[in-house]
Parts: sequence; structure tokens; C-alpha cells
Amino acid sequence: MLPDMTVKYNDALQWQDITGLLGGSSAGMDFRRFDGCTCGEGSSFVSYSLNYYEMKHLGQVVNGAQRRAKGTSPCHSSAVAMGFVLVTPSRVLFRLLLRHSPGSRDSIGTVLCVDDDGILRIGFPGASRGWKADPAEMERVEEFKVGDWVRIRPNLTTAKHGLGSVTPGSIGVVCCIRPDNSLLLELSYLPAPWHCEPEEVEHVEPFRIGDRVCVKRSVAEPRYAWGGETHHSVGRISEIENDGLLIIEIPNRPIPWQADPSDMEKLDDFKVGDWVRVKTSVPSPKYGWEDVTRNSIGIIHSLEEDGDMGIAFCFRSKLFCCSVTDVEKVPPFELGQEIHVIPSVTQPRLGWSNETPATVGKIVRIDMDGALNVKVAGRHSLWKVSPGDAERLPCFEVGDWVRSKPSLGARPSYDWNSIGKEGLAIVHSVQDTGYLELACCFRKGRWITHHSDVEKVPGFRVGQHIKFRTGLVEPRWGWRGAQPDSRGVIVGVNADGEVRVAFYGLQGLWRGDPADFEVEQMYEVGEWVKLRDNASSWKSVWPGSVGIVQGIGYEKNEWDGRVFVGFCGEQELWVGNTSDLERVDKLIVGQRVKVKSSVKHPRFGWSGHNHASVGTISAIDADGKLRIFTPAGSKAWVLDPSEVEIVEERELRVKDWVRVKLNVSNPTHQWGDVSHSSIGVVHRMEDEDLWVAFCFVDRLWLCKTWEMERIRPFKVGDKVRIKDGLVTPRWGWGMETHASKGEVVGVDANGKLRIKFRWREGRPWIGDPADIVLDES
Repeated sequence: MLPDMTVKYNDALQWQDITGLLGGSSAGMDFRRFDGCTCGEGSSFVSYSLNYYEMKHLGQVVNGAQRRAKGTSPCHSSAVAMGFVLVTPSRVLFRLLLRHSPGSRDSIGTVLCVDDDGILRIGFPGASRGWKADPAEMERVEEFKVGDWVRIRPNLTTAKHGLGSVTPGSIGVVCCIRPDNSLLLELSYLPAPWHCEPEEVEHVEPFRIGDRVCVKRSVAEPRYAWGGETHHSVGRISEIENDGLLIIEIPNRPIPWQADPSDMEKLDDFKVGDWVRVKTSVPSPKYGWEDVTRNSIGIIHSLEEDGDMGIAFCFRSKLFCCSVTDVEKVPPFELGQEIHVIPSVTQPRLGWSNETPATVGKIVRIDMDGALNVKVAGRHSLWKVSPGDAERLPCFEVGDWVRSKPSLGARPSYDWNSIGKEGLAIVHSVQDTGYLELACCFRKGRWITHHSDVEKVPGFRVGQHIKFRTGLVEPRWGWRGAQPDSRGVIVGVNADGEVRVAFYGLQGLWRGDPADFEVEQMYEVGEWVKLRDNASSWKSVWPGSVGIVQGIGYEKNEWDGRVFVGFCGEQELWVGNTSDLERVDKLIVGQRVKVKSSVKHPRFGWSGHNHASVGTISAIDADGKLRIFTPAGSKAWVLDPSEVEIVEERELRVKDWVRVKLNVSNPTHQWGDVSHSSIGVVHRMEDEDLWVAFCFVDRLWLCKTWEMERIRPFKVGDKVRIKDGLVTPRWGWGMETHASKGEVVGVDANGKLRIKFRWREGRPWIGDPADIVLDES
């Protein structure tokens, strides 16, 4: 059963008003008066307890009518009570600051508890007991503590204790909270703290040492002089004073620069591969617009220490150079997404290619410059679309399970209010306008919501093992013989999401709301599983070990949540909970495998092999032990399944690192500056043609797919050294030698490496990947 709701009603509205709103029926209402809950003479509050359906109807009427009580007394002038206020009773104790009291509208109290009838009990300084209050009369006041970063509200025109030299919008730090709950703020430009009230300021995210910052574009002249810097200057905070003053280290500047925090903004933590566009607040990028527009979307290919970056746009042959202060991240396009050209675009950057504004296609490949290769039904060739011209279509289909996005905070509509943030719904139809028609099991009829308000969630299906959701107080339609720890199996799922469950020890099928359940991981005999990283070790079995499920545990004909797993090398079966396991892909006879590079000593030995050895699985024991055949091996090679990785022969893809095969003596499109030792990155591809980016060539190098082989890419964090026997690195030695060892701190999209060598300060060393090898020592 749904809990009874409470309607607060002011005597300025008559009982006849309520019965009229409810269609003349007052059956089932519990009439009672609250002592001490008054709003001036002759305006006592009364309460009526309504069931859910009466409440829902009354709420709809009142929300539309917006009726308000009149005649509130002067001491309650800050609390103009609504004629009806919907309140959900709660027994939960919580802390909440409110601005209101019987004696003074400026007093601040703390909520001590909430009565079953929804009345608040508030403690005020000096009061002997909690004061009763209607929630409709109170307003929340933010709670601050010493050290909080706050901003003076930008729209503040007057202050209780005077503005003085303070500028609205300034950012400061709370240094003191007075007995009357007023605040003292330290501001970087004032010699003494500023006195204010809590409602005159708001919380802001604090700056921290190490943050990358720049001056806001909206600031024409910072509070502290430019000192040769500009809006494009980028630095890192090295120190923060008690009053919030920022001390900033800027590359190539001999002394630190100081700034008022309200003049500065944090920069996104950009990395190579991020999708970006120019900010709307930027009048002109650092080096001009050229052929780029505000709608253009590109991909970062390089990042410099001084804050400059190179962005690849699919309609340009060269990188677009600008400052990190000029751009912002945008959500990346992904394979499988359906797109069409934005209706406002009359001529796409890459042309129509015989398509029309009504054409819809699916992304099947994305080039390194962001060009979208789109498959259109009925077309043999792919349609190339610039990401700045493309618009994603809703990725929902009829039958999808959805819920309201948690990031929305407040629910997107009144309809979602009746469902709740945990509520689940099923897509009934998808409309061309981007709206979805949804259905759920406890609501009659369907309703409309925009696709951006919801997100997909895994659906429930017949055969799944389920249990009640953790923290569930009561199922939507009551327990009806079930218990909080009951386990069952779904035997039916209706089109509106309603599920029918067979619970162990409970006769008949149990009707339930899917939002009340969570799927319990269940494994079948023969499934391959891995021990999770947070699981405890057992004998020779460690987190990451791979085994095969041998059975499940029962107690009095009920599954008790245990699973039995066989791990190779152990005579006994491992017994534990499903929460300690996760599924892994099953290995099969005939697959080619090799030992993982992270495995230094295989559990059953090398048997004359090494990391470069590739073998074929010839047999698999019931506990997962692998028997490997290698043409060169004279001994039987036995391996633990957790120690191997599959050797795949797959086609080349965009972003793969490649080099020319040794058996190619003369590439189809000639060598140019490229050689067998050169390492590049696949930039784009069409049929058998590849365009490869090399860090030492300005233009893309054209070749055939069968002329190239894939190699391991260098990654940030790799420990590296300069290749033995190298005479001169492509861009010189600098201060390094063959003995130098370092770590990759940056990788450009064309493979150029940025390496921080030991005992070296300053900028990273720039290197060609062909000159570098992994440091195995």
C-alpha cells in the first residue's frame, strides 16, 4: 500500500472547497487539528489524511489553481502559505537550516525531526523545546563552515551589513561564523574581513593547487595587472593565500603571477583524442579563425606545454592551432550511432554525395580527423559527414527499458514525479520529434517524455534470478508473504514491465514492480569465471584467477547464493558468493594463444618456450587447465587460463599503430620519407587504401592495407629508453644518451612521443617512436 499523504489546509479555505475539489466526496478523510501550528489569529491549520488517488487528484487541481491563503500575520510575512501543500511524511532525522521563527523572521533554526504528519520540529537558539512549523512556511538556508569557498551573489544590490567596497560576484573564503550565524569572508582585495548574511552568498567549487587556469573571457581587466599576460595565458596554481588570492606559475614567465579567484576559471583536463569546438564566449581564437567556425567539431592531435594545441578538422589538410583557452569538450560521436544532417545546414562541409536532408545513416567508421563514415541503407559506398554538420538521432527502440537520468536532479516533468527516480518504464513508441511514449506497470495509460530526459537500463527477462533491491522499505504492492531476503526466478514480464516471480517456498506467482528488484548474478555449470580483484585469495587461487563453474549450493531446496568453481591445480572446489566472481570469455580448442607479457613465470613453467611463443589450444581440462601445441615445441606445454591472451588476426582499423612489412620491398605508392623502421598511426581508410600519419611527415602517407602490419602502440606511462645502436635521434640527443631512461608523458595522434627522462627538468624530450623501445629492465 502507498503511504497516506498529508494535505495542509488553511482556514481561509473552507471544508466545502476541499470536498468540491474532490468531487464532493470526503469519505475516508481523518479530520484533526494541530495544536500550536498557527499562522496568526484565526488561521489555525488542519490536516486531512487522503489516500494516494485522492491526493493525486487534489494535487493536480491545486497545482493548476495555485490557490493561496490570505491574511497572514506580520510576523509570518515571509511565509505566504499555499492553500494546499503536498508533504510526504518521514521518520528520518536530518539537518537542515531554515530561516524563520515565531519571534523573528531572521532567526535561523535546525530541523530536529519530522513528525509522521509532516510537521517540522525546529530548534532555535535559546528555545527550550522544538517549535512546530508547516514546511510551507519555511525556506532553506545554506549551511556554511569555516574554509568554504563562496561567491557573493551576482544579483545582490544591497546587503544587511552594507556592501562597502565589495563587488557582487567576488569569490572569497569563510573565515568566521558568528553566534547569530552571520559570516565573515576574506576577500583578496580587502584589508579586513567582510560581514554578510548566509543568504547573500553561495557555494562555489574551490580552486586547488595544481589546477590549470586562465583569465575569464568576460573579464576585460583583471583586478591585478596583466603583467604581460593575456586571456590565452595558461598557468598552474602553485599557492593559495588564506583570502583566496591565487599564485600562478606560467611557462616562460620568470616570476609567479597573482590573480583574484573571481577573475579566473579552471580549464578542462584535455588529452589527445578529445572532441572539441571553439567556446561561444571566445570572440576569436588565439591565431584566428581561418576556415573554422563555431559549429566546427574536431579532435585534439597534439598538446604543447605552453597551452597551445593542434586540432584536426576533417575539412582541413593541416592541424588548426589555437590555445586550450579557446575550446571546450563536446560528447564524442560513436560507432553505431544513427545521424542525419542538422536541418539548419544547407550545404555540408563534405558535400551531399547524392544524399538529402532526409537521409539517415549509421556510423560505421570514424577517421582520426573526426570525419564520420556513414552507412546508408541501399547504398554501397559510405557517406562522409563532418561532425559539425551531424546530429545524433535518439538511440531508443520500442521495448527499451528506461529511467529518468540521475543527473537531472529534479524530475523532468510532473509525470516523472509520480514515478520516482528509481521508477522504470518501457518505450511504447518512438516519435520523429525525439519524444518517447512510455508505459509503466503501476500507472494507467501512457505518457510522453523527451529522449534526453531518460537513459537506457538493462531490462528484466524471463529466467533471471532476482532478489529485492538493497534498501527497499516495502514493495509497491506490499510483501504478501515474501521476505526482504527472498530469492526467486522471473517467469513472466508484461509489456508495461510488470513481472511475475516464483519465490522459493512461496506458492503461486508473485506480482511485482521491476523497480523493487535487482538481478542476482547466476552462473551455469560450465561457465568460465574470474575471481574479482576485491575477492580474498584461497590456497593457490588469487584475484584474477580463471576457473570453470562446477555447481551451485542449495539449502532446503533453495539456492543459498553459493557457487562451486574448479580452478586448475587445486583438488578441492572453491566455494563462495556470486559477488566474488565475474564472467570471462570461454577459451576453446583451436584458438591461438600466448603468455601475457605481465606474467614473468608461468605457473607450470615455460617448457622451453618464451613470451614470443604462440601456440594452439589442443585440449582443455574440466578445471580450465590448457594444453598447448607449438610446432617448435618438443615438450607438452601446460598453462593456467589466467596467464594467456588470445592472438587475434584482425583487420587493420583507424588508430592502429603500424609499420611496413619486411617482405614489402617497394610500396605501391612509393616510399617517400618512410622506411621499414618507420612507425605511424592509421588516420583513415577506404577499401584497400590506408592513409597513415607519421610524426616526421606533414601529409598523410598513402599505402595498401596488405603492405602494413600492426604493432603495439606506445602509451602514457610506458617506461622507455633510446634504441640501442641509434646514431642520432630524429630531433637530436639534447642532454640524453643511450643510458637515459624515462617515461612517456604524452603521445600525439601522429605517434610523436613526449618523454620525461630521469633527472631532467623542464620540457619533455620529443622523440620519434621508431627511435624508442620499451625498457624491460
